[in-house]
Amino acid sequence: MGFSLFRKAHRQWVRLPVRYRGAVVVAIPAMCLLITFGAWIWSRQTAIDAQERTDRTQQLIFEMGELLNDLIDAETAVRGYSITQDRSFLEPYERSVVEIPQTQAQLADLLLAQPGGQVTFDRFQQLSMQRMRALEELLEIVETEVATGGNPASDAEVERLLFEGKQIMDQFRLEAGQFQEQQLNVLESYLQQRSIRQERTTTLLWLTLVISLLGSFAALYLFSSLDNELESRELLLRENKSLLQAVVSNVVDGVITLDRQGKIEIFNPSASRMFGYQPYEVVGRELDILLEDAVMPDQHGMISPGVSWNQKWQTRGLRRVGSPFPVEISVSDMQLDDRSIAIIRDITEFQQAEDKLKARADELVRLTAVLAQTNAALESRNRELEQFAYVASHDLKAPLRAIASLSEWLEEDLADQLPDENRKQLQLLRGRVLRMEALINGLLDYSRIGRTKTALEPVVVDDLLAEVIDSLAPPPSFRIDIAPGMPTLTTRRVLLRQVFANLIGNAIKHNDRPDGHIKILVEDQGDAYEFTIADNGPGIAPEYHKKIFAIFQTLEARDTKEGTGIGLSIVKKIVETEGGTIRIESQEGMGTAFHFTWLKQALLTQLRDTL
Repeated sequence: MGFSLFRKAHRQWVRLPVRYRGAVVVAIPAMCLLITFGAWIWSRQTAIDAQERTDRTQQLIFEMGELLNDLIDAETAVRGYSITQDRSFLEPYERSVVEIPQTQAQLADLLLAQPGGQVTFDRFQQLSMQRMRALEELLEIVETEVATGGNPASDAEVERLLFEGKQIMDQFRLEAGQFQEQQLNVLESYLQQRSIRQERTTTLLWLTLVISLLGSFAALYLFSSLDNELESRELLLRENKSLLQAVVSNVVDGVITLDRQGKIEIFNPSASRMFGYQPYEVVGRELDILLEDAVMPDQHGMISPGVSWNQKWQTRGLRRVGSPFPVEISVSDMQLDDRSIAIIRDITEFQQAEDKLKARADELVRLTAVLAQTNAALESRNRELEQFAYVASHDLKAPLRAIASLSEWLEEDLADQLPDENRKQLQLLRGRVLRMEALINGLLDYSRIGRTKTALEPVVVDDLLAEVIDSLAPPPSFRIDIAPGMPTLTTRRVLLRQVFANLIGNAIKHNDRPDGHIKILVEDQGDAYEFTIADNGPGIAPEYHKKIFAIFQTLEARDTKEGTGIGLSIVKKIVETEGGTIRIESQEGMGTAFHFTWLKQALLTQLRDTL
């Protein structure tokens, strides 16, 4: 796992540009130096902070001791003076009066820098001031007694003040001792922390030393690797230069290099063959010697309107013998001493092919125009055919309707005199008339398939089937089951409805069972759906499977069951026109199943409508 990560990192390293890798090689020792310097600064600052805290704590202990000593000296001096009345005993008191405020100021500076220090300072200041006031009162009483010639030592007020002063001093000693003990504990904690930090600092310095050594080794390794790679690249560059010279010498196109004055420097063999010049004949001369028209760019780098120096353009070259020929040329600036490189290609064959292609395109345009005229003529013929079919059907239907009406009038006028045989013949006549009218309508519908454009629309097949079944009005005993999952299509609703109506109508009409049953199924086939209309009717023998789709073909005698023989022909033509297929599965006496496919998107018919 580790070796795999190393190889992956090495691959990423090699992919970096050389300047980035060089920067990394330089950055590694610099980063190690910064880390070492930062660690030293941190350790030094840590040591200074620890020493300052230690010194501050020691100073607190010292100043508190000084304050206590000053109070003791003042108390001792006043007591000695009260006993001896010798003012030399008051020198320590007078010195304490001066030093105590200074000591209190030192304590204030030290304590107020600590959390809760204000309370501690106020407490010791209060006790010390109380003691000094008591000593002042005692000194005043003693001096008064001395001035009046009394004995201060026997004065009850002096005894009281001495007793109160003793209580204050005892309390001060107690609290000062507790404070000093607390500060000694803090000092010990600081000393322990300083020792731990010194150990950590030593460890950190050793760690930074190790990192620096590793960084130095890494920098040396990467520098050596980079140096080896640069040597390999230099060798590869020399090889590529040799290869480039070989390619330039053997490339099919003419390759010409120009110096900063636009003079020819290199003239490869292909250019020699193309123009008929030897290299020594053109080296040092301008590119215009090889071209029919001058190509030097203007101050904007434009050779001609719309064509710049660094683009391809077509012009005419000029061979040594003076014959022009078409060429494609591009002159590009090289990032080396302001040189340029010209690539020239002989496009004689290409231009000939282009001329042929243009001729073919012109021919295609002509054929397209002819096709458009043909389509217009066909469209006109279709309109004429549709008009003819409409007129013919109207002219045929009118006599048929007249014959049907005459037969009804005859039957009504001769109702009492007409024999049953003649009545039956008149009814048969009207049936033939109705069949003929249905046949004409079927022919019209058949002829319109594929010629009448209908719009595409979303069709919910479940709703469409319900509409078709409702319009066919099957007998109450007839059962029609629609499988779940019927799709929604974007198609021509009228055509799909006619297919379902014809197939379901045939299944109902030709079913000879009292418990007629039709199943409507669907299967997704990718780009199309396959619908199945299966019934439990009499079935169709295999030899008639193809015959039933032919126009005017029926399986039963028309005297037995009226039919035009066009319904399935219409279904087949609609399905195939819409890009689908239809087939039948049936055995005589085992029911019939019609399977037809319908495209999910009417792509083919959309294309047909756009043409």
